[in-house]
Amino acid sequence: MECRSNKKAAIIANPGCYPTASLLGLAPLFTEGLAGAAADVIIDAKSGVSGAGKSLSAVTHYSEMNENFKIYKVNQHQHIPEIEQQLGRWSSGLQPITFNTHLVPMTRGIMATMYIKVNRETSNVELKDLYETVYENHPFVRVQPLDRFPSTKQVYGSNFCDIGIDYDERTGKVTVVSVIDNLVKGAAGQAIQNANIVMGLEETAGLWNSPIYP
Repeated sequence: MECRSNKKAAIIANPGCYPTASLLGLAPLFTEGLAGAAADVIIDAKSGVSGAGKSLSAVTHYSEMNENFKIYKVNQHQHIPEIEQQLGRWSSGLQPITFNTHLVPMTRGIMATMYIKVNRETSNVELKDLYETVYENHPFVRVQPLDRFPSTKQVYGSNFCDIGIDYDERTGKVTVVSVIDNLVKGAAGQAIQNANIVMGLEETAGLWNSPIYP
């Protein structure tokens, strides 16, 4: 989430890693009017263990996390108000969202899988065109080809956010899959990107590196 709308800002608050992945995935639907107050947003998000920070805890011990998969802070995650605040700016009257998070036994990365009721019938071709148009001038957001969905490894160690989309004709809902590296696009990389914009530098300066894959 870039601070392009206020390049002269003296203070910038970078969004959290979960809101970054979630809001970049949702933005085109809401800003372009395809989703609104009746969207009934559900966000099912997973993070690598580095998202829990460096402090020692029983939760992040190797023997506790290895070959394990945990949900935490069920329906009470601290990033819920942040996501709802921005969605409310895009669509007034939006109902409270459902947002839950999980720890995955990997070092870094976030995947947010989202389900959104849209206002009318659409198609995957229309959705792809919509997302590509909205993010045309956003170098770090990459829309996946039709019928292809991103994995966390393809953005590992980079400032990219990769997004895959699919419309379910049966339910009238759009599924959006958004992945980021929680330590780069979800943290330090995004801060550098915003600093570049405010200081009048090339937005991609110091960030145009390839993901570490495999």
